[in-house]
Amino acid sequence: MKLCISSWSLRSEFGTDGIDMIEFIRLAKEEFGADAIELLPMHISPPTTPKPKGSFGGGEWEKMSEEERQAMFKRMMEHVRKIYKTRPTNLEEVKAALDKYGVKVMNMPLDYGDISNPDDETRKEDIEILKMWIDIAAFLGSKSVRVNTGFRSSEKDLNTIVSSYKELAEYGATKGVAVAMENHGGVSADPKNIVKIFEMVNHPNFRICPDFGNFDDDIRYEALDMIFDLNPILVHAKTYDFDEQGNQTRFDFGRCIEIAKKHGYDGYYSVEFEGQGDQFEGVRKTIALLRKYL
Repeated sequence: MKLCISSWSLRSEFGTDGIDMIEFIRLAKEEFGADAIELLPMHISPPTTPKPKGSFGGGEWEKMSEEERQAMFKRMMEHVRKIYKTRPTNLEEVKAALDKYGVKVMNMPLDYGDISNPDDETRKEDIEILKMWIDIAAFLGSKSVRVNTGFRSSEKDLNTIVSSYKELAEYGATKGVAVAMENHGGVSADPKNIVKIFEMVNHPNFRICPDFGNFDDDIRYEALDMIFDLNPILVHAKTYDFDEQGNQTRFDFGRCIEIAKKHGYDGYYSVEFEGQGDQFEGVRKTIALLRKYL
């Protein structure tokens, strides 16, 4: 089993009184037995400003009113923009820790910008920031970066999205970093859009990162079956909460694994625990599920 741990799984543990990226790398190897990580930019450097109150994970988002969601999203985006526009100053230390513990970076999820934006100037600015993070990914030896489809969610925006992905995939190829798309909301909530985007981009450096948890319940398994045909570079083994038997309760985790097996996938599974409660325990229970089915 090829095991990867996403820093998102321990999102609440990062902070002035918690762990930093160096400690996370150690934990991935020594606590969880993984030789690969997914590294979120917001977790690389020690925090200099407090994170906005609230979280998208752990069920908090579902409990909010629409007004609360919009206000929180605005605060989070302002915080994220500050992070992404600043190159971390501790990259050498992070790289040294990766070498020390024998851990590689499989992917860097980039939650920045809007590659669907019809405003050419604004979109170009976003793409330049994303290219800077591709450079950072290359420095850290990351195999890929994940770039979201953007905030426009109609099919007519596909041409803009495709053009942006082509530019990023071509740039990433010069750096040895693949550009990955995930089923992560917006137009990517529909697997038919994902397939269409891949057909239109048609670039060997453009890859898919299937996420077990992100499709709607009524299409989850059919949709995963469709996108596993698109040459995954990584799989998000997402979990939420568990029952007393250690089973993930939101959806059929084992069925998702069977779909991956059906398509001959033998790459890394990245643990992305997004449930409530102890996040360390959530990671351990997710690893146990992966071992059970793999």
